[in-house]
Amino acid sequence: MADFFQNGSIATFQTLIKRPLEDIEHELKGFGKNNKMVLLLPALYSEFEGPAMPRILEELKNINYLYKIVLSLDRANKAQFEKVKELISRLPGDTIVIWHDGPRMQALYKELKKAGILIDMPGKGRSVWMSLGYILDDPEVYAIGLHDCDIVNYKREIVAKLFYPIVHPALDFEFSKGYYARVTKKLYGRVTRLFYTPLIRSLKKIVGFHPFLEYLDSFRFALAGEFAFLAILARGIRISPTWGLEVSMLSEVYTKTSVNRVAQVEIIDTYEHKHQVIKIKNNTESGLLKMATDIGKTLFRVLSQDGIEMSDAFFRTVLTTYIQEAWFAIEKYNGLAMLNGLNYDRHAEIEAIEAFVGTLKKGISEFKKDPVGIPMLSAWVRINAALPDFSQRIAGAVGLDNKPND
Repeated sequence: MADFFQNGSIATFQTLIKRPLEDIEHELKGFGKNNKMVLLLPALYSEFEGPAMPRILEELKNINYLYKIVLSLDRANKAQFEKVKELISRLPGDTIVIWHDGPRMQALYKELKKAGILIDMPGKGRSVWMSLGYILDDPEVYAIGLHDCDIVNYKREIVAKLFYPIVHPALDFEFSKGYYARVTKKLYGRVTRLFYTPLIRSLKKIVGFHPFLEYLDSFRFALAGEFAFLAILARGIRISPTWGLEVSMLSEVYTKTSVNRVAQVEIIDTYEHKHQVIKIKNNTESGLLKMATDIGKTLFRVLSQDGIEMSDAFFRTVLTTYIQEAWFAIEKYNGLAMLNGLNYDRHAEIEAIEAFVGTLKKGISEFKKDPVGIPMLSAWVRINAALPDFSQRIAGAVGLDNKPND
């Protein structure tokens, strides 16, 4: 039996029955006449060589309510860009590939840098930010949805459920965040289970009631990369170029709209993508642990901006409280796994916590040295004020790149 419990400060939309997807898509097609939807897909070229992207493209062929599909392509040469462009062109409707490594886009990046806009960190955050600049140049766009391109068991219902709460005219939401279970024969989602949630709950114990922490603790999978938001909200959102992208996004949404207009949606039963091993030795720069470091710094930064004083004693308490909360988490997930007959490597989970303690110490040290940290990429309202025609020139460059036989 699915639950319908509403916890925390945001709305939660669970899957209670197996409503036919075609019914939802039929509604979305009607809504799309006035509320045009764009799907943004940030991808590396290497993902087109893996198992996920062929399935994603096959599923997207059956979606008929989108205004446009924009693929944001990174780490691709000219030949690879042309190959991706041909693959994407097979999808229905208007399709565009933004080639970030191409000479036209690189020239625009250099222009931003010359204008004093910090865009030095390549990666998903910067690519998403630049792609939003392109999408927001079109005044017809009402809503933008985004999901990662490494989802091995992808289903098109992900897109439908992300968009539904924000485009339905009888609902009043501006931001929709996807959630799901990360489980196969074992539990995944270690950064969320063993770092993010225990850290949030540690901070709640220390700080006391704080609406921002309550908001963050309301998300069932805060680090999920799938979300959708209205274009009017997207214009004012800053984007983090670091591994703290998802937490920074939630922070920006919190400051730009009401929590009453934020929803989380169960978008798929289980979610499987490329799993990373947590490397214990020389670990602080490995993917998952670098992500944890950036998440910790992002949380401290946002709380300090809200006036919370963070002393050495505060950080010592954070460390000890986090360790206790993380151990509680292991007990909970061990029981959950046993009841469901899943494999649960308790020793590996303990090693993960030990590694996360190291990243938390590193994050605290780096935050104390530089509380401001790496600046977020400016909201597009600011870019358009500083460089009034820049979004139009992105659109022009992308249009030229997507001309046949260019």
